[in-house]
Amino acid sequence: MIELNLTAILSILNFLLLFFVLKKLLFDKFFDIMKQRKEKISGEIAEAEKLRTEANDLKREYEAKIQEARSSSNEIISQAERQAEEIVRQAREGAQQEIQRMYKAAELQIQREREEAAGEIKGAIVTAAVAMVGKFLQKDMDEAARKQYARRILESMGDKE
Repeated sequence: MIELNLTAILSILNFLLLFFVLKKLLFDKFFDIMKQRKEKISGEIAEAEKLRTEANDLKREYEAKIQEARSSSNEIISQAERQAEEIVRQAREGAQQEIQRMYKAAELQIQREREEAAGEIKGAIVTAAVAMVGKFLQKDMDEAARKQYARRILESMGDKE
């Protein structure tokens, strides 16, 4: 059986007193420090998780903005290409119209010069013919006679001036 004597009781009381003192001085502080450390680590983990979530949200937001900027820049580029094509088309049309205008002006000038040359040739022919008629008839013709012969020569050439 268990014997209780004074030494055993004092040892038990000494043990309980030492346990109580250690608990108050050491164990409570140790467990408080452990609890604070655990709370600090849990808080830091929660903060890190919150920051990671915010970073992912910002990443998605910036990726969306980058995609939007890319599509916007692609739209701007395609619009600029369409405008450039339109400018080139208009320049070609303008050049074609200018070429046609210059061609028509050149044709008109050639036609005028032909008519002037034909008129000069007719005038030279008529003058030469009137002079030959005068020599053929061997007489000097007055102005009215020259005009009459010139008109007959022109009528025979098909000109009714």
